[in-house]
Amino acid sequence: MAMSMNGRSQRKEKEFQLRRCEILEQAEKIFSAKGFHETTMAEIADASGFSIGSLYHFFSGKEALYSFIVMEKVRLMYAEIADAANRHRASRDKIRALVSSHFEYVENHMDFYRLLLGHESVPRSEGLKKLQELILDEHHRHVGYVEELLQEGIRQHVLRTLDTKPLANALMGIISYFKFAWIMNPSGSSLLEKVDDVLDVFLRGAARKAVL
Repeated sequence: MAMSMNGRSQRKEKEFQLRRCEILEQAEKIFSAKGFHETTMAEIADASGFSIGSLYHFFSGKEALYSFIVMEKVRLMYAEIADAANRHRASRDKIRALVSSHFEYVENHMDFYRLLLGHESVPRSEGLKKLQELILDEHHRHVGYVEELLQEGIRQHVLRTLDTKPLANALMGIISYFKFAWIMNPSGSSLLEKVDDVLDVFLRGAARKAVL
């Protein structure tokens, strides 16, 4: 009997997670297309195949749903980027993988990246101010990770001995510019085609010697 109850509990949990994933997927698309304020819970419920009442069993409201989507994706994005860089041993390869994975993530998750860009223009309630703080915390952690990569580059004599904190912020600034410019005007080209441009801009100022 206990095993049977445990099996039912596992099936319910699996069903709950599947339904929740469907809500998150549809909500991300709608938030990305319409923005936070123009999106309604009714639209999300309809797109997900739920009643509004059922939707509130999963999330307490639109702000909670929006915040969950943004933070889950932000953390996943940075984790995937770091994982891609960590597969390499040479510092130069790690820096290249960092840039490539940033660009690849944008290309493969355009809805989310547009959502993240749109968040900057959302007027801040207390809940959304907290979300902004959490996003900045994750960004600062990622910049700290980039700084560690650059320190490794100095130890491997790929980079000159420079203050790695502003250097990490400079690299992230270059990456962010290319991502923003591309998503505003993709023009049919792949963002990955710009990886060498980023490395050229960054490494010409930071390299101990020519590395490209």
